[in-house]
Amino acid sequence: MDVMVIFLTILLNALPILILIIPLFFIWKKIVGKLYFRIFLGIVVFYLIYWILPIIFQINAEPKELTGGNIALTIQFIGARIGTLLTLFATYPLVTLPFIFFVAPFISLIIVWNRLRKEEGSIKENLKQITYHLDRSPFKMIRDEIFKNDFTREKEILKLMVVLLPISLYILQVILSVSGLEHESLTSGNTALGWFLEILFVYLATFIFSIELVFSSKIALKGKYIGEEIRRQTFKSLYTVGAPISILSILLFLAQYFDSILIIIFFFAYFIMASIIFVLFLKVFEPISILILVKLIDWWKNKKEKMKNIDSGNILLIIFYGLISIGFFFVIYLAISSFIFVPYFNDPDILTQANFIEPSPNLINSLKFELLISLGFLQVLLPVIIVGLFLSKSLKYTKSKFIGYIIYLPIIIIISIFLYTAQEYWLTGDIIKFMVNGSFFLTFRTASLSAAFSGILNGLAIPYLYTRYIFNVIIWSLIIYYIGKSFKSKMISIDDQHQEKIIFSTIGDFIKYDDYDQSKIQYLITKNEEIIRESIDKEREEVKSILNKLEEDIFLKELRPLEENEKKRFYFTLRYLFNNNLISIWKPELSYIFEPVEKQGLYIIYDDGRGVYNFPFQKDVDQDPGLVSGMFSAITSFIKEMTKSTEALKKIDHGDITILLEYGDRIFGALFIKGTQSAEVRAPLKEFVTWFEEKYRNILKDWTGALQHFKADENDKKIEQIFKED
Repeated sequence: MDVMVIFLTILLNALPILILIIPLFFIWKKIVGKLYFRIFLGIVVFYLIYWILPIIFQINAEPKELTGGNIALTIQFIGARIGTLLTLFATYPLVTLPFIFFVAPFISLIIVWNRLRKEEGSIKENLKQITYHLDRSPFKMIRDEIFKNDFTREKEILKLMVVLLPISLYILQVILSVSGLEHESLTSGNTALGWFLEILFVYLATFIFSIELVFSSKIALKGKYIGEEIRRQTFKSLYTVGAPISILSILLFLAQYFDSILIIIFFFAYFIMASIIFVLFLKVFEPISILILVKLIDWWKNKKEKMKNIDSGNILLIIFYGLISIGFFFVIYLAISSFIFVPYFNDPDILTQANFIEPSPNLINSLKFELLISLGFLQVLLPVIIVGLFLSKSLKYTKSKFIGYIIYLPIIIIISIFLYTAQEYWLTGDIIKFMVNGSFFLTFRTASLSAAFSGILNGLAIPYLYTRYIFNVIIWSLIIYYIGKSFKSKMISIDDQHQEKIIFSTIGDFIKYDDYDQSKIQYLITKNEEIIRESIDKEREEVKSILNKLEEDIFLKELRPLEENEKKRFYFTLRYLFNNNLISIWKPELSYIFEPVEKQGLYIIYDDGRGVYNFPFQKDVDQDPGLVSGMFSAITSFIKEMTKSTEALKKIDHGDITILLEYGDRIFGALFIKGTQSAEVRAPLKEFVTWFEEKYRNILKDWTGALQHFKADENDKKIEQIFKED
């Protein structure tokens, strides 16, 4: 093989990556570019491990020659193979990961329940004191987190997954041996076990993410985030215990199965690949998981009231959408099925030549098999997305999402039965060669092996195999439903000691007259900020009057006239404003009651006790910054010395004054308040500490003590923005 042929062979096999990297140069600075970068990284890892790594098992085998082809078919085959690569990769973010991100919130709910159970007082009393800092829509959370381009959390989770992998695999191997299923050994190369590794990864990732979700959802009990302690303790325990046990598991593997080291390496690599793809899409799916968890807790807190006020209106409309969705499902499913079974594809040699047994696969049959994989993926994905789309559409018109999902559940179960197949295949790469102009070129084709489960593997796989499409439809319906919504929050005074925080989301269609008239829902009306002044001047006086009243957000019941004729007239005027994008209407999503506090002063202190920056919330409160920083330096040193604790001090109570503490890498923030701590002040404190340290990271790295760097008005404005009450 001459140098040119070697070069062209490398170029041919690198073609998918070279093609996919091109768009990155044009969209890198945009939010879509940040998202595409994660997708591209996932494809590269998938390509290297799922397609290239199998070479280690075929290093001494003679590559099969694709026969019966020509230049045109060869080009089509290469294009189809790239399509297969993208298709197989897409099954992870589009089919596998939604299971994790839907199931994890329910496990997180159990973790929260267990935390409430251990807290002083009854579960019911503690539940009333739970708050959640959720003021951004899922789409905005995705955009903000991805644009940061910060992979710190992803690295921590990936490291934990890698630590627990050897333990999980060794426990699985022990279970198989005890069950008398030695033929399913990791070292036998059994494809059913290889396929089960994906399911094992799903179970492990679901458990780890459920712990991470309690942390990232910022659920607070009595003002203290529940997830911080749970995540820290759990991760620390898993690292402390898991790391040495994992090392021991690896040594046991090597001692027992050293002759099959290559297969063990492949299984480990495959699991790591799936874990990398999981963490790359973490911040894409996590916001919808946060919303599911918070919704579950909100329902738990108010279940009696919510069950009592369930409105079964528009049931017929939901059933209508359900029947249409199942009709579309069968049309698409059967259309693709009938296309697969046309004479072009209905050839038993296609599947026969797709395995590793046939010595000389035919190029046309290999091309057809690549196309079959893509068609099979569309046969699964399209119906799921279509049904999710119709379900999300019906949710817009139902007055109770609970009723909507109950009605849709039988339809989703029917669809999942049709999509589930008892016969699974393990798809991987097979080295092949073909001739062009008298020269052989090496590349890969997709090969398959049967991977049907039996015995204990089948029992362990059932929870995933029989529910994944049900959960897929539900989570995709939620993603579609919330993708275009904006969120905002508003505080309402209940009495002198309590406030209610309501989180609203925008509505897509104007409210019906019955909802407008009966006032069962607390709709919020706001004026859109992007209104052009000239367009308002052209409106009639009634419209101008309403817009002038909306300088501040107003509840619909406060704006609506009392007289019946005026009430109807106002309804149509309001609809005119809404349809012309002059106003937005918001519907309550969540709410909770908390005790407001009086903020006095905020102090940013260096880790050695030196004061960095301070901001007085009240002019009449005079607290010397030097004394404050010195006090904290002495207190923290004393507590660490006396208790020998490595934990950071989070709160100091002194009479009617409470001091909240949040930490960065080189600084910490101290907020003086009067009243009981709540997430409403702790969350902004943490946000400002994070922002301040990021803004002055280079200065704080080797800070000399000079304060002139931190006198910018931008700091004061940022505090007013972050701590602003709705």
